[in-house]
Amino acid sequence: MYPILFQIGSIKIGSYGILLATAFLTGFLLVNRQFKKNGCDIDLAWDLHFLAIFGGLVGSRIMFILENFKDFMSDPMSMIFSTTGFSVLGGYVMAFGLCAWRVRKSEEGFFKLADLYAPGLAVGYCIGRLGCIAAGDGCYGIPCDLPWAMSFPNGVVSTLSSSNEVLSELYMKMNPGKLLPADISVHPTPLYESLSTFVLLMMLLFCKWNIGSGGRFGLFLTWFGVSRFFVEFIRLNPFDYFGMSSSQLVSILFVISGVIILLTSKHRKEHLQ
Repeated sequence: MYPILFQIGSIKIGSYGILLATAFLTGFLLVNRQFKKNGCDIDLAWDLHFLAIFGGLVGSRIMFILENFKDFMSDPMSMIFSTTGFSVLGGYVMAFGLCAWRVRKSEEGFFKLADLYAPGLAVGYCIGRLGCIAAGDGCYGIPCDLPWAMSFPNGVVSTLSSSNEVLSELYMKMNPGKLLPADISVHPTPLYESLSTFVLLMMLLFCKWNIGSGGRFGLFLTWFGVSRFFVEFIRLNPFDYFGMSSSQLVSILFVISGVIILLTSKHRKEHLQ
């Protein structure tokens, strides 16, 4: 992994930032293509892009703080202004709220625009998760010895046992009697999510859907929510809410919303190109 790609003077250019920017740009270009193909206002698309960036970054940081509230209370300013530490589910929730507010002021149907945006959300998440792998930012999973396990000795959040007390304690708990390795191999959970979302992206772009308006967006919410819910079981997040992590609670809301939208989409007859 390469947390820092290069440095200009005192400014460090990180792999996560580069791939995050690539994720946003690729998603926006794909959405613009969908808007043009279906005769929608490109100016509206750019309004939604701006709100998606703002809501995505702010919401992701707020969610990360909630997931790591004890660390936040010990050093709040450091976490607020850190260049790392984002939880994408919070970003999706805030970005969705802001974009929904903007769409209400337009003449376009909400679910039609949500369908057009769904592939952009998928490709953005797919690329963004690769940024987590490149930076080793701590989004990885629990220790494992599978053939595809990865370690991040130079990551933003290192897997070296000498510098990661939480991961070291978990390894010893999972492997009693074993010696603690210098570098702990873990589940590359961001890669799992990236691959899952890539499959979803292919479905959204190339499958022919005999469903009404909102169906693609409903599929996105359902697939994304189910995928994230199960991946959480092998991540390092604490299970503090009814035996679940905060991300799992949000994932359940995604799934419920997605299923409802899917089931009701047949009553909305508008189809996309």
